[in-house]
Amino acid sequence: MTRNPQKRRTPEEIRAGNLRLGLILLVIVAVFFLGAIVKQVWFS
Repeated sequence: MTRNPQKRRTPEEIRAGNLRLGLILLVIVAVFFLGAIVKQVWFS
């Protein structure tokens, strides 16, 4: 995938991308811990 070097991302776009990535990672971590807690409760 090649990028167009003329088109630079603005700081707002970078921040929006970082926020999106952070939220996705937060959801993944939350699901992981929720799964661990459910496993402890149901299968202990």
